[in-house]
Amino acid sequence: MKISMKKRKVGYTYGSVSGHFAFRKQKSIAFESTLERDLLTLLEFNDSVDDVIEQPLTIEYVNHNGRAVTYTPDFLVDFKEAEASLLKRPRKPLLIEVKPREKLQKHFKELKPRFKVAMRYAHANDMIFKIYDESKIRTPYLNNILFLKRYKRLTYREEDESNILAYINSSGSITIEAVIEYLFISKEQKSIGLGQIWHLLANKKLLCNFSKMLDKQTIVWVNDNLLFGGDDV
Repeated sequence: MKISMKKRKVGYTYGSVSGHFAFRKQKSIAFESTLERDLLTLLEFNDSVDDVIEQPLTIEYVNHNGRAVTYTPDFLVDFKEAEASLLKRPRKPLLIEVKPREKLQKHFKELKPRFKVAMRYAHANDMIFKIYDESKIRTPYLNNILFLKRYKRLTYREEDESNILAYINSSGSITIEAVIEYLFISKEQKSIGLGQIWHLLANKKLLCNFSKMLDKQTIVWVNDNLLFGGDDV
């Protein structure tokens, strides 16, 4: 088995959607399908992710017919170092293959040798190899991220933001509905206030359980790291 660090060029694939994803305004990452694009959306929102590289390496190996063939994983994901105070082990880098479930089921016999080679390579290099299909990507978590994106760059009154954060901070954790009912009076004010809470969640000044669908009964709390001197992500 040989490894080539020369990345395979991402190109157009018939029947798929390709493009470039602006990852945290720091780099452009190529994708070859909407499923890959959606995974990049998840990775961008995940604060523990430090970097993502598309098609980072090519593994050369000999198949069961004695032919020299290659396999290129879709992404390599590096994670930020764990804080020593949390006594957590650093997360191992992830080598990721993205495939629709239908293709996995239909072509698994053909794909299995490639995946086994990738698993061996990952194990030998202190990585983890994972396969992602729709069930792992297109989740309520993704739906929430896409919903919040429309509020991320909107602007609201700083005074209202301070009032919202102060009230939630004093409450510890509280439903969105309770915040709106306490701080706003008119229907119009409540509508604007709700949008501002979505904005604060999109920018992670507020946090919640993002894996559950967002609504007015969602419990939110203040992200102390962002408010009081932590690193913005």
